[in-house]
Order: sequence, then C-alpha cells, then structure tokens
Amino acid sequence: MRSPLPLPPLIASGDFTPDGHGIHAFDPTTNRAPTLAGFEGVRVLPEFLTRDEAAALVTRLRGATFVPSQSGREKCHYGPRANFNRRRVNTDRFDGLPGYAFEIETRLRDLAAATFAPADPVHEALATFVATDAFVLRYAPARSSNLDFHVDDEFAYGELILDLSLESDATLTFYRGRPAGEVDDPPDVTPACVRVPIPARSLALVFGEARHAWEHALLAPDVSGPRTSITLRTISPALAGRPEGREILERAKRRIEPD
Repeated sequence: MRSPLPLPPLIASGDFTPDGHGIHAFDPTTNRAPTLAGFEGVRVLPEFLTRDEAAALVTRLRGATFVPSQSGREKCHYGPRANFNRRRVNTDRFDGLPGYAFEIETRLRDLAAATFAPADPVHEALATFVATDAFVLRYAPARSSNLDFHVDDEFAYGELILDLSLESDATLTFYRGRPAGEVDDPPDVTPACVRVPIPARSLALVFGEARHAWEHALLAPDVSGPRTSITLRTISPALAGRPEGREILERAKRRIEPD
C-alpha cells in the first residue's frame, strides 16, 4: 500500500483548523468560503439520499467486484480506460453504466432546478453533463485510506464532477499554491486551503475554478469511518468530438446491473 504523498507546507503540520487566513472553512448553506471570497465552484446537496436509500445503495454495491487501489482504497470502475499520458482512451471493456448512475443524474437535475438560483453557474456546468464514467471507492480508517491531492484529468473528463458520499461523514480539502502541484499556478498565488464538509448521503458538485485551478484531496484523518463514494464524470468536449468519444457517449446510454 502506497503511503500518502507529503502534505503541502500550509497544512504539513497536520493541523487543518480553519483560521480565516491560509485555511478556510466552507459554509454548505451558502456554498461559499466566507473568509475567501475568490473560492468558487463547489456545491453541496446535503441529504441527497434518505437513510433507507443510502443503505439500499450500499447493499447493491456489495455485489460489485472491488480491487485494491492506491492509498488504502478499494475501487470498482465503469467507463472507458484512459491513458492520461498518451491522451488515449479504450472502450473495449466499457459496456455501459450501472442503473444507480442514471438515478443519481436524474435526481440531481430535478434538485438543481429547485435548489439553485437561475443565475447560478452550476446550471451551465450541468447543461453539458451526461454521465460516461462511474468510479466507486471504498475507504477504511484501518487502512489509512486517502485520496492524494490532484486535478481530475482535463483531456478525459469534462466540466462537472459529481461525488456521492455514503456511510460516514468526511471532508474534501481544496488547495491552491502547492509547490510542484498539478496546477500551474503563477508564482504570486498565495497558498490557500478550503475545507469542505461532505456529510454522509450528500452529493458534492465540483466545477469551474474549483475543478480546474484547485487541487482536491480526501485526507486520511478525515476518514472517520467506513466510507463509500460514487464519482460520476462526463467526457471532455474535445474527446466528445472524436470518434472514440462518440462511441463512449453511445455506450454510456446502456444500463447494466453488475449487482
């Protein structure tokens, strides 16, 4: 099992307590970081599922085939295989998406229309979204499960990233200004960290600046109990215009029931 990568200097001590200066708290009622006006692109829908719905979904997922993944996680993936370095995708083993992927997307569209103001930029991000990739991860404190800081690949994936949390509460950490990070920040960017609570049964939406200009991670100390997450992505506009992208979109319409 690979150990977590070193934390950025601002939080290297392991103290993630928001101080309103370098480390900022996220307010899920306003979907903003009150002490960092420039942070934009995260929306959290609490209680996206009821307790019974979440329990039923966890039961469905037990029938899936999970394999060990990096940093103490277990994974189950439905989607095209991507070679990020070579900018290639392979659809040979992509037969479609589980039924719950369609259910999550349908409910999100209904809730977004009722929850977010018409001028909210999340609507523009959602307008270009159709699930083409479902990634299920299982975390466990005993394995020090974590997700290292990263930016979701921009060749393979489009504007909006969805993450559904099950079983236990956690926190997503966004970071900007990390030396040697994946984001090519200008040298004058002041390091900043935003801590976003993601309660069990909530759905997090990441788009815009938070998706492209900030790295995000799930730190091992923030995994308080067994946690399952379902991440849904769509292909990028550039990939959608290629023959393999059109094939992905067609295959993504198929509903499979692996459980």
